[in-house]
Amino acid sequence: MLSKFELYAKDIIYGRKKGIIPFLFKCLLLPVSWVFRSVVVVRNRLYDKGWMRCYIPPVPLVISIGNIVAGGTGKTPVTLLLAKTFYGRHSLAVLSRGYRSKVENLESPVILCEGNGPLFPASYCGDEPYIYANRFPKSIVVVGGNRKNAAKMAAKEGAQVILLDDALQHRRIARDFDIIVIDVGDPFGQGYFLPRGFLREDISSLSRADLIILNHIMDQQQFKDVKNLLIRYTQAPVVGTSGHVSAILDLTGKNIGSLQGRKVGMFCAIAHPEYFRRTLENMGAVIVTELSLADHDIIKEKALEHFAFQSVQKEAEYLVCTEKDRVKLKDDCKLPLPIVWIQMELTIVEGQSEWQDFLSMAETKIY
Repeated sequence: MLSKFELYAKDIIYGRKKGIIPFLFKCLLLPVSWVFRSVVVVRNRLYDKGWMRCYIPPVPLVISIGNIVAGGTGKTPVTLLLAKTFYGRHSLAVLSRGYRSKVENLESPVILCEGNGPLFPASYCGDEPYIYANRFPKSIVVVGGNRKNAAKMAAKEGAQVILLDDALQHRRIARDFDIIVIDVGDPFGQGYFLPRGFLREDISSLSRADLIILNHIMDQQQFKDVKNLLIRYTQAPVVGTSGHVSAILDLTGKNIGSLQGRKVGMFCAIAHPEYFRRTLENMGAVIVTELSLADHDIIKEKALEHFAFQSVQKEAEYLVCTEKDRVKLKDDCKLPLPIVWIQMELTIVEGQSEWQDFLSMAETKIY
C-alpha cells in the first residue's frame, strides 16, 4: 500500500494525474513543504555558522556524493565510478545508509564488507551497499544510519579513502569534497520542497559543491542548457555523464549478448523507470509488459510469478531488470521465463578535463 501511494503521489507531483483530487492533494502538501524547507534552511545555517559541529574522520580523504533532490539522480553510478578510480590503489571504504533496509534502523552500523565481498544479503543490508560490496569485494563497506560511528569503524579497518553515499544533507560528517549529482531531466525537483516537490535542499546549497555532475545527458546542447541554469548558484566545475550498457547477464552471470528484436517483460523498483525503459528501447528490445514499483522496493515472489505469466502470454522471451533489482532476487528463481539483468557503467561525456582535475586534487589529499 505504501509503495502504491508513493507512486500515486509521484504521478501527481509530476503532473501525470489531472483533476480536482490531484489539485487538492498538491494544495494540502504545500504547507508541509514550507515547514520542511524552513527546517532545512535553519539547520544549514547552524552548520554554516559553526554552531553545530562536525565530526572529522581520521582518514586522509573523505568525499561526499549527494544531491539536492530526493532520489533518482544517479548517485550510485557516480559512487561506483569514484570507487573504481580509487579501488586497488588505496584502502577504500564506502559508507551507506542502507535506505529501506533492516540495517538502517539498527543502533550500530554493520560492516557489510571487509575485504572478501558481501557478508550479508541485499534483503538485510540494502541493494546499493550490496552492489558496492559485490563490485569491489576488497573494499570496506559499512551500512547504517549513524554515519559518525560508521566512519569510525571504517577508519579502524584502515580506510584511506571514505566515500559517503548520499551525504549532502548529512553534515555531521566533515568531508574534503562535496560532489552534487543532478538529473538533467528535472534539475530542481519540480521546484518545490518535499513533499510537494522533490527538493530536500535549497538550490542555493549548490554553492557548497566542489564538483557538479549532470547525469543522464542526451547531447551537448542539453548539457550546456542545464549548466547555464546553475551559473547563478555555484562556481563549481561541471561534468556531464551518461550511462551505457556494459553487459547483459543471466542469474548465473553468463553474458547473453544482445536483446535486439527480443520481446521482454521489464520490471524494476527504481526512482525513474523511464530511464531503464529508454535504455532497453535503445538496445532494440521490444517491451511487451512492464512492472514498476517504488524505489528500493522488493518485488514479492508471487507478484513476479504473476508478471512472468502475463509476459508469457505476450510472447516475451525474457524478464529484464536492473542490477539494483537483481541483487534482491534468489539465484534459483523458478519462473516460466528466464531473468536477465542489465549492468550499467557511467561515462564522462562532457567536462573530461574538469573530472581529471578533480581526481588529481583529491589524490593529493591522500599523500
